[in-house]
Amino acid sequence: MADPNPFLPEVTAFALTLHAMRSELVEIAQGWADLHSLYVAVERFYPTYAAVSLPLAAPVAAAVAEQDPVRRLCLRREPFFDGAINERQQTQWNPECLTIVLHPVSDDGLRATALTARSGDIDQLQEWAGLVREKALELHRGAYAIEPEHGGRQHVPEHFHTRGAHDLAAAGVPMLAAAGSAIYEFYDLT
Repeated sequence: MADPNPFLPEVTAFALTLHAMRSELVEIAQGWADLHSLYVAVERFYPTYAAVSLPLAAPVAAAVAEQDPVRRLCLRREPFFDGAINERQQTQWNPECLTIVLHPVSDDGLRATALTARSGDIDQLQEWAGLVREKALELHRGAYAIEPEHGGRQHVPEHFHTRGAHDLAAAGVPMLAAAGSAIYEFYDLT
């Protein structure tokens, strides 16, 4: 068996899939940044890619508004390396991030998002997972995933949603899968 390459650490990942409004996710990021002295970067993918790193304790909502349309927030312990020209370079130059994907409410509905991290540092990954688990205790839990073309219905007890997503769903806004055509119905609204 070959010795492991120290330059390519084994990477482990986790993700908490949920439905949440952008403003709620920004608020979560701000809370974690303030409470744990984390650096935040906002990423815009359209019309051109831009990653803007914020100083400690900077107002995340103001940066999101200034750089709109922001699609991703990244949090990390160390300052970000600036100058990335695309999202791959950003994640390569700034590993060990907790990432939050922001989806707007569209005419079709609200797409699922995730609080996610990848890391070769298991201690750091466990720290991120701990923050996410703690937040999950405050969220609504459980949904049915419905496949609209054929009517299939699947229990998804580990799917989470925020109060804002709950209110949107109660008002008739479809809760869409992150990709594909599935629609979620929350347990507490059925």
